[in-house]
Amino acid sequence: MDTLSDHIKQTVRKIDAFLDNYTLGTLIIENGQAFLELEIGELIELNDSFIIQVFAGGQYQTITYDQVINTFCSDAPDWHLYAGAECRIKRKAVA
Repeated sequence: MDTLSDHIKQTVRKIDAFLDNYTLGTLIIENGQAFLELEIGELIELNDSFIIQVFAGGQYQTITYDQVINTFCSDAPDWHLYAGAECRIKRKAVA
């Protein structure tokens, strides 16, 4: 039953991302660069021009590109904290 519940919650997050013009995927960090990996395997290179949100604690939390690249696990200082996290992105509005 938990598997079905988790699948429904993930599907709702996908629909919400679509409705809010976000692209959903997995956060990948390699060689000091961050990417969003889509379900189809395509990578989107990230930078400061994106709003980046990671799913943690049952909700999306906005983080900066600098936080993505420079935040490491406290018990594994060589591991990026947000690597592998469910993530959604969209371009920042140009003023």
